[in-house]
Amino acid sequence: MVADKYTIQAETLMKAAIEDYSEIINEVKSADANLTIIKGIRINVQGKPRRLVDVGDIKKTENENVVQILVFNTEHIELLTEKIDEVEFNYEIDGQFINIDLPDPSYKQLMEVVDDLNRKKNSGLARLTKAKSEATTRARTALENDFISQGVANAVSRKCSEMHEEYSDKINHLTIDKIKDILGNEYFQKYKAEELDDI
Repeated sequence: MVADKYTIQAETLMKAAIEDYSEIINEVKSADANLTIIKGIRINVQGKPRRLVDVGDIKKTENENVVQILVFNTEHIELLTEKIDEVEFNYEIDGQFINIDLPDPSYKQLMEVVDDLNRKKNSGLARLTKAKSEATTRARTALENDFISQGVANAVSRKCSEMHEEYSDKINHLTIDKIKDILGNEYFQKYKAEELDDI
């Protein structure tokens, strides 16, 4: 079928968008909520404010509830631990590493992770729309130049719309599953009651 010539590319792009999105959200964890707090730590070094990333390297560990800071200069460890005490995280010092136990994040903190996830979702959905419009634009141009008939152009448009809907549903399902994973059952019920009713 001639229409397939135009829809195959759209489907390939949409499948790639889903695969990329799955990989991106796989990296999102509930522990990210506390990482934001840690990344926000500032210390004064010789009278100058320094961000944590300027004086150390934050590393995730096998245990998603523990992060490790590799402090470049051990003289800064005390300055950093004072700030970590302020946010009330438990930690232990191991040479030039500070191992921080991340507490369970609050609902508000987790919602920041969910907001970030929704931004990623919107970006994924935008890729699907772009794939759909590229194919339908090519078909419209072909129709204007008499390369294809109106019937073929309509078939391309219909098939692209169906694929767009199908792949958008996949992104939405992946997102909801991930939100459930991030929030846990109790918070997810709260989220459903507060957020999903508005949609």
